[in-house]
Amino acid sequence: MAQARVDTIIETWKTKAGLTLSAEEEEKLKKLFTEAIERVGARRQGAKELIGHLQAAVEASDSAKIEELLTKLREGFRKVSEGREKILDEFDQIVKPEQRARIVLSGVQRAKESGRSIEQVLFELLSPADESS
Repeated sequence: MAQARVDTIIETWKTKAGLTLSAEEEEKLKKLFTEAIERVGARRQGAKELIGHLQAAVEASDSAKIEELLTKLREGFRKVSEGREKILDEFDQIVKPEQRARIVLSGVQRAKESGRSIEQVLFELLSPADESS
């Protein structure tokens, strides 16, 4: 499912942003985004489980467990930020500045049209298909 979503993203960039990619660039982008979507999905599943455990700890008034889970949650947020930076670094290695600019401008236009922030639009790109919108 991630592959179909990535194919759609790339095709949208080609048509709406006027993006041209070499076969190698396209292959690398597809691999990068497919892996990123899979990692985001796994992180979300882990976060859902952690929140379930946190809810149980709160209901049980287990302060030590609550503290442990909140620490894990915060560490998860750090890992998400690090993961985003890593994806951006890899993305920057694949496409040229003009290509990146076209993608960003296309995202800004999409954000304006949808009434959402650019951050929401970009986050949606890496969200599993069943959780975005």
